[in-house]
Amino acid sequence: MKGTGSWRKRYVSVTTRVDEDGHIRPLSIQWYDGRTYAIDDVRDVRRASSRKVGGDGLCYTIRIGERVTQLFYEDPRWFVQEALSDEVAC
Repeated sequence: MKGTGSWRKRYVSVTTRVDEDGHIRPLSIQWYDGRTYAIDDVRDVRRASSRKVGGDGLCYTIRIGERVTQLFYEDPRWFVQEALSDEVAC
């Protein structure tokens, strides 16, 4: 599907902090190739479904550098909506 903006669910490792009230705050994401990205800001947390890749849980709107994106906690795993390039999409 060239140029249609294909997506896939990419499970990632996430380093978190849990406070005394049980609130979870993601601190960094480790990508499948080993690169780690620090999360600079958590802008919003709400229960939501991913319309692009399916699945639901807690949706964290996060900022990494200048980019704002969503990180989903689908107990017990974390995932992001990974954009596929035209070459990878089928």
